[in-house]
Amino acid sequence: MSTLYVNGTIHSTSDPYATALLVDSGTVAWVGADDTAESMRARSGAGWEVVDLQGALVAPAFVDSLDLTTSTSADPDAGPLAAARAGTFLSVTAGLPAAVGPRTIGYHLVQADEAAGAAGDLAALVTGPAGEGQPGERTAGLAAVVGPRGLDGGAVAHLTAQATAAGIQLYLLPDRAEDLDAVVSALRATAESQGTGALGMVRHRLAWNGPVDEESMRTMAENSLSFTAVPGADGTLAAPIASLLNRAVPVSFGSGEAPADPWGTLRASLEHPEDQQRIPARSGFTAATKAGLRALPHAVGARHQMAGRIAPSSPATFGIWSADAFSVQAPDGRVAAWSTDTRAGTPLLPVLEEGTAAPRCLATVVDGTEVFRSPDWT
Repeated sequence: MSTLYVNGTIHSTSDPYATALLVDSGTVAWVGADDTAESMRARSGAGWEVVDLQGALVAPAFVDSLDLTTSTSADPDAGPLAAARAGTFLSVTAGLPAAVGPRTIGYHLVQADEAAGAAGDLAALVTGPAGEGQPGERTAGLAAVVGPRGLDGGAVAHLTAQATAAGIQLYLLPDRAEDLDAVVSALRATAESQGTGALGMVRHRLAWNGPVDEESMRTMAENSLSFTAVPGADGTLAAPIASLLNRAVPVSFGSGEAPADPWGTLRASLEHPEDQQRIPARSGFTAATKAGLRALPHAVGARHQMAGRIAPSSPATFGIWSADAFSVQAPDGRVAAWSTDTRAGTPLLPVLEEGTAAPRCLATVVDGTEVFRSPDWT
């Protein structure tokens, strides 16, 4: 089955001027201009389904790098279905999700003191079928430390050393500054005993929304840590995301305990309370898409590592969005955007400056199949 999408704005680095794309068997087969699309259809596409985007944006689907609602909410629609409505195709959870959407990767919950008492066998605590978050599965080789509050740094260091030696990726979720210090100390101790190469193989993860000092950022960069920025309850980002990116620490975005709102988080990165920590919309969009996939090298298959872009041979996994206007935005919404013209040669994104309406999700497509469609979009 082939579907031709026309009359839209396609966020594609392979063709920043594209207005149409062709999907065949769950894969992007072509991107380009409407007139070329019509010529192709006239020659060989008599049976193609044609979708008029009516000016809507087609952009790579989002990755929620930390969704704590999927496994905790009593509302069955609160997690995966809400994520699909928000244009998200992959959610990473701490613990086995109660239900799954298009893709859900569940980290096992392993407390540092639990692992310390496991006679050194962390692998026995982290078992289950490998896979890409299929219904009812846990993904092997992943563990989460949830808030090591009240634990001494030795327990966290022991767990980090265990996981690194076993090739198990940790997702560290400190909830106090002291716990963050314990995590950084654990990284340093493991690097000293096993080498930075061992840490580079597993690429541990950290979720945090607060200050990070220079020395800690250097330790994260040297030891291949991936950083997830999760907005606070008021929607603001407090983590030094620009400084982290400047020091080559990969940054992705997560929703935490709040409903998925990827454009809201992206807007928060443009309006960071500290001017020097604001990043361009393009960098924020990468953090909300590609970066979340790159942080899961052992759990996301090679095919879906390509889901963060729209180009021939990539999975047809994208969101379709209605927005008031599109542009290439500077880090500060109060400053004029670089250009609102596609001739700038950079894929456009919705205008997110203060006072503009949030983009509205019309549909979410995963591997060529609609997993959500707004009842208002016809």
